[in-house]
Amino acid sequence: MPFRFIHTADWQLGKPFNHFEPELAAQLADARLGVIERIARLAADEQISHVLVAGDVWDIASPSDRLLRQPLDLMRAAGHVTWWLLPGNHDPAVPHGLWDRLRMMDVPANVRLLTETAPVLMADGVNLLPAPWTSKAPGRDLTAPFETVTTAPSTLRIGLAHGGTSSFFDQSPQSAAIAENRVHTAGLDFLALGDWHGFQEVDERTWYAGTPEPDRFPTNEPGSVLVVELQIGAPPLVKPIRTALYTWTRDRLDCQDGVNPCAEATELFDAHGPRHRRLSRLELHGALRLDTRMRFLNFLEQERQSLAHLRLKSSALLSLADHDALDEIDREGTLRDAATNIVAKMNDDDRPEDERATARRALDYLAAFAVGSA
Repeated sequence: MPFRFIHTADWQLGKPFNHFEPELAAQLADARLGVIERIARLAADEQISHVLVAGDVWDIASPSDRLLRQPLDLMRAAGHVTWWLLPGNHDPAVPHGLWDRLRMMDVPANVRLLTETAPVLMADGVNLLPAPWTSKAPGRDLTAPFETVTTAPSTLRIGLAHGGTSSFFDQSPQSAAIAENRVHTAGLDFLALGDWHGFQEVDERTWYAGTPEPDRFPTNEPGSVLVVELQIGAPPLVKPIRTALYTWTRDRLDCQDGVNPCAEATELFDAHGPRHRRLSRLELHGALRLDTRMRFLNFLEQERQSLAHLRLKSSALLSLADHDALDEIDREGTLRDAATNIVAKMNDDDRPEDERATARRALDYLAAFAVGSA
């Protein structure tokens, strides 16, 4: 009979988001806590009874009592699910740490704290092999003991660990890197990993679930959990399902004269769900007439208020200046004379490119000053 479970990781509850304004930071932190309820609803919809959390349940090693208690209450309320929680590098199971504090808080019967390396019988014929972090710097591959763990014949073996594999993560400390072939050397049916914040297949039986709620502008695919189905003698069936409340995107607009950049930006902002839950890191490229560029940047400042967050980089969006465009700065006088001199430097093919680029930036600053002082 198939065994199905949800694989998730890197909840990092209590992440402060200090680089955002306080209102948004509080909303993003609340969305991370709310993911527990979203996963519980998914488990009910999928008729799944087990959720495996592969490390970094909490963002820090010393969270407040409230930050410990509230997740427990949410998991207690989802009594149809058993929650298997593994310590990671952000929340290691150190003596007198948060995991000991949890045990003093009347941990619900459906919440299992995996602070020991001993195998656990999750369900009939299903063995869970956990690799908890017990310090910030373990100095070894915590999954190595899986190779010597014996389990009953014809039963499933699921490894649960946190960290980078030896070849998949360049940024992972090599002393704690997980052997990429661990699923084979330890005879595992599945190795559920955390640490990488996007879902990623290492091999057919080794997967990163990623964080279920994004916390940065991604280069991977965050915001999902994995629904996994295992059966003896068959390859695993793995299905990512989106759980994110907020959408974080790296965006780029390539602007060209004659094409309405405001319409392009509107289409971009409307493309990924509700704007008030959209965080965009937008880079502008190309070239626009000076007056069009000024109007476009003003438009983006207005649109910023409809988004959860907009991080704008416009240094690669060049200005095309002609006589009419310079009139937007001033028709005569000191500002107009300065603009005319700058444009002459921009268009001087005999000047080095770095000087011409500096002139382009100077014209943009001058235009912004002229608009601000008008």
